Parts: sequence; structure tokens; C-alpha cells
Amino acid sequence: MSFLFTLASGNLRSKDAGKELAALPACVDDMQKDAEMPGQPAKALTAGAGLMLARLARLGNQRQVFGLSPEVVVTAAGLASVAVIGWANLKLGRGLNLEVLYLLACGLVGWIAGARGAVFCALVSGGLACLAETAQGQVLAATWVLFCNALLRTVGFVGISWLSAEAGTLTRELDETATRRAARLQREVEQHGETTELLREETQLFRMLTENIADVLWVTDPSKSRVDYVSPGFERVWGEARETLYAAPGAWFESIHCEDRERVRGAAFSRQLTAQYDEEYRVVRPDGSLRWVHDRAFPVKNEAGAVECIVGIAEDITERKRTEQLLQAERDMGMALSSTSELGQALQRVLETAAQLEGIECGAVYLLDPESGELRLKAHLGLSGAFVERVAHYPAGATEARLASAGRGLFLARDQIPRSPKELWGGEGFRALALVPIQRAGTALGLLNLASWRQDEIAPGARVGIEMIASQVAGAVARIQAEESLRRIQRQILEISDREQARIGQDIHDGLCQQLIGAALGANSLAQALSREPRPEAAMARKICGLLDESITESRRVCRGLYPVRLSTQGLVPALDDLAGTVNERHPIRCVFEADDQSPRCDLTTAIHLYRIAQEAVNNALKHSGARHLGIRLTMAEGSLTLVVKDDGKGMSRPAVSNAGSGMGLHIMEYRTRLIGGVLQLETGPGGTVVSCRLPQPAHPA
Repeated sequence: MSFLFTLASGNLRSKDAGKELAALPACVDDMQKDAEMPGQPAKALTAGAGLMLARLARLGNQRQVFGLSPEVVVTAAGLASVAVIGWANLKLGRGLNLEVLYLLACGLVGWIAGARGAVFCALVSGGLACLAETAQGQVLAATWVLFCNALLRTVGFVGISWLSAEAGTLTRELDETATRRAARLQREVEQHGETTELLREETQLFRMLTENIADVLWVTDPSKSRVDYVSPGFERVWGEARETLYAAPGAWFESIHCEDRERVRGAAFSRQLTAQYDEEYRVVRPDGSLRWVHDRAFPVKNEAGAVECIVGIAEDITERKRTEQLLQAERDMGMALSSTSELGQALQRVLETAAQLEGIECGAVYLLDPESGELRLKAHLGLSGAFVERVAHYPAGATEARLASAGRGLFLARDQIPRSPKELWGGEGFRALALVPIQRAGTALGLLNLASWRQDEIAPGARVGIEMIASQVAGAVARIQAEESLRRIQRQILEISDREQARIGQDIHDGLCQQLIGAALGANSLAQALSREPRPEAAMARKICGLLDESITESRRVCRGLYPVRLSTQGLVPALDDLAGTVNERHPIRCVFEADDQSPRCDLTTAIHLYRIAQEAVNNALKHSGARHLGIRLTMAEGSLTLVVKDDGKGMSRPAVSNAGSGMGLHIMEYRTRLIGGVLQLETGPGGTVVSCRLPQPAHPA
């Protein structure tokens, strides 16, 4: 048996396993010596068998390093152990039962080597136990009883060995599964660590990005009831802490300008879910200043297609909007100032344009009296009646008048505005104030005052716009004042001309006409005296009387042309009727005058200008058209008074029309039309010429 163990140990590659297997013969030798010792042989043998089994168990633990198959080696070692136990059982006396050791050996083999080796060892153990029982003289009365005991013992050994083998297999499988899972968990932990590190780096990069960009990145739930994230740019644009928005998500909409709020709210709930949200709106900061925002958003969906959150980015476009406002204000200002020649209307348009600038809600324009140096209010916007009455005039020594004369502008913040109501629009509660002189070629023309109720100071961009407006106003004021001066001179010339015509007509009527009438009376008397005495000079006297009557008639016609008496006594309609009658009397042309049943009436100044326009148009038709019919019509329709002079002559070609524009007659007609606030139109063609003058119905007809 020692030779068997030595041979087995020589076939092992593991040094430790070889030592364990080589130690088994020593255990057997010890058991033999113990069996020969007097006293307690059973106890000594049992201890030796236990030591041998322990070495067998340690040998099983070393099976992974065997050069041979682990199952073969363990099975061989188990058989050796069973043989040793059987030998010990034969050496012992009666009454000692070593079946537990058999079971332990078979169980170890089954646990380590599996079911086949364990069953083989169990069969060998059953045979050895039966042999030991027979050798010890324990022969029972019947052979079948001995057979049954051996069979039951063997079946028990086999069953327990099989159970031990199954338990070992399950244990190894569980151990391998646990090992695999531990390795997998270790890999997952390592991967999680790498993912965590990547996530930390991405988070740090995201934080660096969001904290350093000027735009506002925000994340909310679809219902807008929760703000998941907002970047630090929110504090720069909105002027509020981010914690305020986290605590009250509705503060986002509340900070939007009231004129934009409902539009943005509707777009947020209807377009953000479809990635069509793209809005520009104004934000009112806590200090009252305005910021323009370009806001865009898109939905983030999960694998099921449901919207998880809304991600958006809000860009501060205030500077761009200010530039656009300045450009728009410049265009509007140019159009407003070029389309009107009335100073009050132009200045009112200036204030309306200035109110479009950021933070400007009210203002006024003062013009400087060049003789007295006083400032007088010419236009205002957004000011109360009491305040307008208080600031309507500044004497030459006032601060405002000195600023205008010196050409120095002031932009005052809230704490710089005087509290006294007697200086610089103080005492009215303005939070920001701008006073910009209106100058042209170094000459002071006035002062532009603009104020804000909401902002504590005028924004730098708005200051540029205000200065631009002031420069344009200066040019417009100078132009309009020059035009008004020219119109005043022209009006005076026309008034002088009308007065001179009236004076000449009156002089002719009172002087020449009376002298002609006297001469006609004398000539008639002479003709009657000569007719009573048949004298040849009687015919000549009658001829002289006829010539004098014609001269009187012509003088009266000239008087009516120079001074239409019925115009001042009866109105425009009778005067135009007289004009048509005069044309019919003096020229071979039919002239008809028509007027509405409403009998349009107007003041004397307007009537004089309309009469002169009709008179000039009729004279042009008589001189140049070659017409047979001439019509004068005065109508009232849709609140407008219209005078039309129409002929059926040859008309004028386009070059003739262009040349007519430079003629004095047409120029005077156009000027008279502008003086009464009307519009003159000239239409010509092969069928004749139409001259029309249309003007609103005067408010105070005469």
C-alpha cells in the first residue's frame, strides 16, 4: 500500500499535493504501530484514520494544480483511504464501527471528484465493511440477513456519496458563478469609475461653458411648473438671482414686458413642444431698464417619444435692437421732416419718433427767440396739462435758455435731477432726463427735452439716438423756418398785389370811369344839339358818344377784373358767375358756371384765392386752347371744396406742360393753392385741359 501511495505521488506535478499524498503511507504506518500497541487500539486507529482523511481533504483543495486529471487523482486517493480504513477495521476487534469514516471518505471523494468516483468508493467501502464484519465473526443466522445488511449499507454509502457529489458540484458552480459575477461587477465598477470620470469632465466642461457664455441656457418641464436648470447668464440679463426663478418659475413670464407677455406665453405652450418656438421680446429688469431677448427652444424626448423636458437658449439682443431702433428712428425722422412744411406738425412727429427709443416716454421741443433769447414750447408729448403750463416758457436767464445758447447738452440720472420745480423739469418725478441743444451751423435754434418715468438713466445707445434726432431737428427747423419766411414774403407780395389791383380798380372806377361818364354826358348833349340843327357834325358826335359808352363799359369790366366787388359783398359763387358772364360778353366762346345746390361758402381770403385761380385758368384757356366751350364748376363733396375749370380745346403736349410749370401764371396758381391748404391738379390731352383745385371745407365759412 505504501508503494501505491509513493507511485501516485510521483505522478503529481504539484509539490504541495505530492507532499500530502506521500504523507499518506506514513499515516498508515502510524496506524499499524498504534494497532499493535496495547491499551486503546481503536481510539488510536480512529485518530489515524481522521488524520488521513484530513490530508485527503487538503489534497482535494490542491486539485487545480495536478498534472493528471483531478477526478482520477482524488478517486485514487479516496480508494486508498477506504483501503486504509478497511485494513484498520480488520485489525480492530469486535464492537468498533468505522462506517462513519467510510462515509466521510466517500463524501469527500464525491464532493471533490464527482459522482462516479464517489459511487466507486462507496461500492468498495460497502464491500470492505461487509468483509470486516464477516472476518470479525459476526455471522448472522441467515445468509440473506447478511446480504441485506451489506446491500443497505452499500446503498446508504452510494446515496450519501451521490448527494455529496451533487452538493460539491452545486457548490463549485455557485463558486464559479459568484466568481464570474464578482469579476463582472469588478469590470462594471471599473467602467462606472471611467464613466463617472468622463461625466465629471463633461459636467465640468458644461459648467465652464454655461458660466462663461453671455446667453442664457434653460431647462424646464413641459408644463412650465418647474425650472430644472438656468445658467448664470440669467442674472446678467434679467437682473435677478437664479434662486428666484427656481423658487417661482412663473417669474420668467412676469418679467416680460406687458405688451409682449401674452404673445410669448401662448407661443411657449403651443410651439415649444413642436420645436417651432422662436420669439423676440422685452424683459423689464427690477431697476426698470429694458432688455431685448431672442428666445429659442426645442423638446427633448425619451425612447417612448414622450417629451421629457424643454431646453432653450435666450440671447441678449439689446444692442442689436438699439441699433435697429436708431436706424428706424433716423428713417422715420427723415421721412417725417421731409414730408411736411408745417413746423408744429414736424416737431410733434419728432417727439413721436423719439418716444420709440429705449426708456423714452415723454418730451418737449423748445424754440429759441433770436431777439429776446427766450425759450418757448412748440410741441410736447406725454406731459400733464399742469406741467406743460408751468414749463411752457423760459426767460433768457433761465438754465434751460443758457444751455440752449451755449450748445451744451445734459444727461441727468435720477439722483442728479433737481427737486425744485423751477429748474430743469424738477419736481415732476422723472427718473432720467436729457436736455440736448438744437443747433445749426453754430447758431442756437432751441432745446430738445426728453425724459423717462421708468429708467434711472438714459442708456448710452439712446443718447446717440437723441443727439442724432437733435441734429436732424436742427436742419429741419432751419429749413422750415426758411420756407415759412419765403412763404410769408410771397404771401405779402400776393397781398400787396391784390391790394394794388383793388386800388387800381377802385381808382379806375372812381376816377376814370366817372370822367368817361361825364364826357359821355357832354357828348350826348352835344349830339342832341347838333341833331336839332341839321349840321353835318351831328353824325360824328353820335359816333363819339358810342365810343365813350364802350369805353365806360370796358372800364367797368376792367374794374370788376381787378376788384370783383361781388366777391367781397356776396361771396364766391356770384363772383364766379360774373366771371363767366364777362367771358361770354367779351369773347366768342360759351362759358358756363355751375355750382351745387349746397351753395358752398368759404372765408374771404380763400374766396379771393379761388377766384384768382379760376381767373388765371380762364385767361390761359382763352389765350392758348382755341376752345369753343369753357366750364367753371364749384362743388362740395365728402367734406372738400373743389373748383374745376375745363375747356374743350387742343390741350397741351408734355413739353408744353413741363414749360407751363415754369410759367408765372401756373406758379402763382400753385402757390395760392398751398396758401389755402389745397391741392392743384393739371390734366391735359387732345380733348382739352382740366384745372382743378381741391381743399378741405374751411371751418369758418363766410
